[in-house]
Amino acid sequence: MVTLFLLGLSVFVWSKSRRNSDEVIATFETLLAVVLLVLALCCGRLHLPLACLLLAYALLLPRYPSRQAPERSESRDDIFVEF
Repeated sequence: MVTLFLLGLSVFVWSKSRRNSDEVIATFETLLAVVLLVLALCCGRLHLPLACLLLAYALLLPRYPSRQAPERSESRDDIFVEF
């Protein structure tokens, strides 16, 4: 119950920070939301389902096409990435 309360409070503060026009207060509210989220994950048992959801989301992200990958430079060990 405490985990859901902290998670809900974190979402509320995060959404409130997005609507705030003052940058300093919005940054503070965002930091507070992150701290509340960390507390909810550390104190509750919600970290495993949330980690599974984030992993599933990461696996659904689009892949970088291999035909557009830059070629390896012969002279150095790094690769050149065009922006």
